This record gives sequence, C-alpha cells and structure tokens, in this order.
Amino acid sequence: MTGFRVLMVCTANHCRSPMAEQMLRDAAARRVGEGVWSVGSAGTHIPGPWPLHPHAATVLAARLPAVQPHTSQPLSAAAITAADLILTASRRHRGEVVKTVPSAIGRTFTIRQFARLCDAVPPLSTGGADVDRADPGDPGRRLVTEAKLARSSLQPVPGEQEDLPDPMGGSLADFELCADRLQDAITRILRPLS
Repeated sequence: MTGFRVLMVCTANHCRSPMAEQMLRDAAARRVGEGVWSVGSAGTHIPGPWPLHPHAATVLAARLPAVQPHTSQPLSAAAITAADLILTASRRHRGEVVKTVPSAIGRTFTIRQFARLCDAVPPLSTGGADVDRADPGDPGRRLVTEAKLARSSLQPVPGEQEDLPDPMGGSLADFELCADRLQDAITRILRPLS
C-alpha cells in the first residue's frame, strides 16, 4: 500500500510549486481519500531556505482550510526517482528534471501540459471489489499511463501555453491569477478519478 507520489517543481520552491503542492494535496484528499496521494515540492535553483512567499500564503489561506508551513527544498535525484509523477511549472523545469534523472522522462510533464492530456483520459475507477487488496496509488499510476497515451490524439499547442507564468516580483493579483491557473489544472487532472 504505497500510494501515489507527486513532486511539484519550480525555480526557488517559494511560490508556484509550494502553492501547487498544497492545492493538489487538498484536492486529491477530497477526491481520492486522505493520504492516498503524497505531494511534495522542490526547486531547481534554491537561493536559501526560504519560507512560503507572503502573497502565496495569502492566496492559499483564502482557498484551503489551513496553510501548511513550508521551507524551500532543492531538487534532488532521490526525490525525482521516488516520484510516480513529476509536475513542473515550465518546460525549462521539466528539462532540469529529465537532465537530472533521464529515466523520469515518461512521468515528467508541465502541470498545464498534464492537465491538457488528462482532458482526453476517460473516467478511471478508484474503487471496486478489489480496492482493499490493491495499492490505492494504482489509479494515479493508471492516470499517468492514460495521459501519455492521449498525447497521440491531441494537437500540439504553442510551448508557452504549457508553462505556468511566474508571479515572483508581482502583485497579489499576479499570485491570484497563478492560483486560478493551478486550480484549473488540478481540477482537470483529478477529473478522470472517480
């Protein structure tokens, strides 16, 4: 019973990836059950052990029952290897993940790319008679497999549509827009899981 492990990645692990981590953890718990999806985050270029950006904390406080404490973590080969799914803020971050662990290429996507692929995934049952004997993380791994298969049926989109713009240095409204885009992506990612 190992569950399903997701790693969110951005640059400093100060804004986008910790927001995505907390929002996905909350949404997945409501959708598939508490603790089934283990969600963490890391950054490709950590300038130091930073807490959650104040604007990110404000945005999360308005959307979640509680904002979890956070300290930025550097991206590591061990974290990548342990993850069943790696979701990045941008194509550049996806490239950093795959450069670090080349075998992660098949389970590494930008979050907006993965949401677009999940739009084409049919409903996947997360319950049934064998649920007690099965690994509760299996539906998540099936979701990754089905999303990869969906690639062949979808038209490509301009690369910038796959990236999540960085709100760092922006206003609270920029962080709200980032959270709106994350919420949209997370809703689409979890939709096939019933």
